[in-house]
Amino acid sequence: MAEAVVDFVWQKLGDALTGAIKDALLQEGLSLYSVNDKGEAVQRELERIKSFLRDADSKSSDGGPGEERVRNWVKEVRNVAYSIEDAVDTFQAKVDWINYKEQGFINWIKRCFKKPMLLPALHTLGSEMDDAQARIKEITESRLALGVISLDNAGKSGRPKPPIRQLIYPELGKMESKVVGFESDKDTIIARLLDEHNLRRSVISIVGPGGIGKTTLAQTVFNNADVQKRFEVLIWLLVSEEYNPIELLKKMLQELQLANQRDHHKLNEDNLISEIHESMKEKKYLVVMDDIWTDKVWDELHLAFPDVQNGSRVLITSRFVNIAKEADPNPHELQYLNEEQSLKLLLRKAFPMSDPNETYPQELLELAREFARKCSGLPLQLVVLGGLLSKKNRDYSTWHRFMETMDWVTDGKRCFDIIATSYKHLPLHLKSCFMSFAVFPEDYEIDARSLISYWSIEGFIPKDGRGTLDGKAQDYLEDLVQRCMIQVTAKTSTGTIEKCRVHTLLWNVAVYEAKEKNFITIFWKQEDYQKKEIIARHASFQFNSTPEAKMQSNSTENNDDVIEYTGPNVRSLMFFGKILPIHSRMKLLKVLIAYRTKVTFYYGKRHTWLEKLISLRHLEFRECELENDTLPEKINRLHNLQYLDLTDTKIVDLPKSIKCNEALILVVNRVESKS
Repeated sequence: MAEAVVDFVWQKLGDALTGAIKDALLQEGLSLYSVNDKGEAVQRELERIKSFLRDADSKSSDGGPGEERVRNWVKEVRNVAYSIEDAVDTFQAKVDWINYKEQGFINWIKRCFKKPMLLPALHTLGSEMDDAQARIKEITESRLALGVISLDNAGKSGRPKPPIRQLIYPELGKMESKVVGFESDKDTIIARLLDEHNLRRSVISIVGPGGIGKTTLAQTVFNNADVQKRFEVLIWLLVSEEYNPIELLKKMLQELQLANQRDHHKLNEDNLISEIHESMKEKKYLVVMDDIWTDKVWDELHLAFPDVQNGSRVLITSRFVNIAKEADPNPHELQYLNEEQSLKLLLRKAFPMSDPNETYPQELLELAREFARKCSGLPLQLVVLGGLLSKKNRDYSTWHRFMETMDWVTDGKRCFDIIATSYKHLPLHLKSCFMSFAVFPEDYEIDARSLISYWSIEGFIPKDGRGTLDGKAQDYLEDLVQRCMIQVTAKTSTGTIEKCRVHTLLWNVAVYEAKEKNFITIFWKQEDYQKKEIIARHASFQFNSTPEAKMQSNSTENNDDVIEYTGPNVRSLMFFGKILPIHSRMKLLKVLIAYRTKVTFYYGKRHTWLEKLISLRHLEFRECELENDTLPEKINRLHNLQYLDLTDTKIVDLPKSIKCNEALILVVNRVESKS
């Protein structure tokens, strides 16, 4: 994450020194003076420090003795990058304010008086670049002291870490053979394995997010009596995220009982593949390759599997649809369990020694249904939660207290760790995008067009000169779908993603990572927010995100619901179900999203808080009750505005200033247009 921040700030600083700010100053007969040299020096230092961040991230999670120190170093890097971004954005906002052109002689006079303010602003920017250089020097010295030396050392600071599945499922062969909710999936996979009409060696893949039951289903199929009879050779290979092709090939040799016939330690990969290929040519085999994380696995090993048209099969499991498609054009995608299936699996684990036909206490059954709903159909989450419940007293007060205090990061750590591996293996450019899902409430259906605008404006999509930002953002969204990190809930007529949501446990991962990195501040209760300054750069008020809160907030329209906030460096702000504030000092705010919110614009007779958000680029009022069912005319002062969403509001007519803005993307009642 820190590397992404530094890369973004490095790019922003370059844009500022060569782009819009420089052009604006030159128009006024000014130049960046020494600020240009200072900025370029800071850029060079940031470029150097980027190459060490991945090494630092590796050391900060290896459990070694210096973990806390390295974490603090990464935090310092992130903080200095943020301070540089603040300096650049503050100066940009000052330039925008001074150069904003309103019609009329009085406004022209006002602008003339503003011009001299550029010089002190320029001086301030130069001073902040000096401070940044000094802080970067300190950071570099502390990096050397901590031993974060080069990228080549990444991952070598601690002992080798075994695959997380081995940590959690040490006895793979003893996994329960009875699946819940996937009976039809099991029948489908077995039918494809035993298909007598298909004699070609074929690959069958099972795909889905972590914890959905891919391995359990594959193990059930692997142990099926008909499958065991059909194939002469059955081999199970656990691939996982840390794999070694040589070791996998040697494991196959052991299963083929060839490992002791000659010395295989000196054979290279090609020799091993050739020997396995020759050995299996005359046999009908089934090889399971469980938990594939990269398409390199199939590329490196597929030549070991001969195709002599005897009905041999390869069964693979993966979290990634695109990787599965490399070997199987029609991957079998597992779906989440429905409510009844979820309850059945939860009860089986919560009451392991009970008769399946037993009648459960009604008060516990109702709580069990609520627990099952919280798991959103994810089998691993249900299994872990059921196991936790099985160790507790079977009474209402105990279960209810556990429901109120349950924390997946601690209580459900086994489950959380498996799911979190999907985030940890995301490429750098997708981590910020995924963490941004934490700004939305749990189980919230997200509009894809709004999300893409948000990503682009916040700088999560790098400007590399290849394609449009929106186009790349759409690709990133599709990539997260292929990785089973998000669920598509609706598509457009052209097949692109229209709406999506994040599974509950993955949402918890996003929230955890975002809070750990001070990326987002989330407020779930009114008492959590006591008019204190928001420190994180993204803030989300989710007061009505729980069923209880929604019931309480349906009829609240008193002054206690008005949120007055400060936080001059906040870049994005989200409100879900509360009255929007009537005061604002957030000059750097770029994104403002409100959902089912009562919005009051005016304080006094003429001024609005909205007109002061001069950096705002994305404004969204969804299903909101707007004051006088209209937007204030002074919205024209938001001359940076790029995206305005008024879906399901009662607005009939728009201010003339909005209609004249040809560059603005306007969405009204789900109809997108250029204003």
